[in-house]
Amino acid sequence: MSIQPESATTFDRSMGFALLRVLLGLNMLGRSMVRIPEINDFASGMAESFADTLLPESFVFVYAFVIVIAELVIGVLLILGWKTRWALVTMGILLLTLTFGQVLQQNFGTLANILIYGFTVSFLLFNTRYDHFGIDRGFSVK
Repeated sequence: MSIQPESATTFDRSMGFALLRVLLGLNMLGRSMVRIPEINDFASGMAESFADTLLPESFVFVYAFVIVIAELVIGVLLILGWKTRWALVTMGILLLTLTFGQVLQQNFGTLANILIYGFTVSFLLFNTRYDHFGIDRGFSVK
């Protein structure tokens, strides 16, 4: 078994980071793109689903629009590798708010999915030193 030189290991980690970052970005962009054409229906449905919680229906309706816009912006930023750290932090904050809402609804299956996203975001944030393939770093491994 041969040991890889440090530069090869860094390159592999950078490629892994880029793949996971773009995968997460495509996921977020895709979520927003399917919701945008029916955004009013999405917001109305979300507001109705929170009717039995302490959150006002009008707040949930407006926040549904915020979610879709945030998913769009985060997705584009992650795909491009531009402002990656801030996109990940913003996504983490979005996940916190979604967690609160799902706890209010006692929707524990969805909470498990949010945790997976949270682990992914945290992993990427922890490893931003390997973010070399994006606009932030000029697409170079240095």
